[in-house]
Amino acid sequence: MKFNCLIVDDEPIAQEILEKYISQIDVLNLVGKCGNAFEALNVLHKEPIDILFLDIKMPSLSGLDMLKTLQNPPNVILTTAFSEFGVESYEYGITDYLLKPISFERFLKAVNKLVIPQNSKLILTQLEEKIVEPTFIFFKADKKIHKYYFSDIVFIEGSGNYVKIHSQHEKPLMVLDKLTDLQNKLPQKQFIRIHKSFIVNVSHIQKIEGNMIKIEDKIIPISATFKPNLEALIRDKQ
Repeated sequence: MKFNCLIVDDEPIAQEILEKYISQIDVLNLVGKCGNAFEALNVLHKEPIDILFLDIKMPSLSGLDMLKTLQNPPNVILTTAFSEFGVESYEYGITDYLLKPISFERFLKAVNKLVIPQNSKLILTQLEEKIVEPTFIFFKADKKIHKYYFSDIVFIEGSGNYVKIHSQHEKPLMVLDKLTDLQNKLPQKQFIRIHKSFIVNVSHIQKIEGNMIKIEDKIIPISATFKPNLEALIRDKQ
């Protein structure tokens, strides 16, 4: 992700320093340099700017007065040689306040307040897009490997070291596994435990009445221990 930057400063040396700093950071792209606020306003009306490096003291129109004219200002990092403007400037919702002469380390610290959070969000989004939730599970039983799609599993009944898989298209399958261990292998948004001996597929629930769930032709009890989880699920779905 690239961040378009605009430098607004009436001092050529200050512009050169900021330009040099920006060139050293790959994610920053310098769109332009302006010597006064009026030039900057023209650029802002034409170009998408993500970060505005804005000097406070400028002829005709100060940086703070310029900010007052913007309805949707970009992220602003103020640059100035006058420390007395520091407190006032934060009332404008700026990202940071850099006091001249600006060191590269201080410049980088200010930029990272914008760059790191945005890139972290982008990385997280990209990772989430790459994660593909499994749609099926394998069970070993009767000296065979059985493939079951989660959507077909109606409910699972536990008994000691065994579980019985009840599905739409197959007869119940007895599997050597503990209900608690199997619960960790199931999609949490799709399956919910309602009793020490039962896990149900939420999409197959037909009716909830008192402490009972009707699911296809079965009536399954809801225990007091797991009832809050079911109630929370119902609130989320309403």
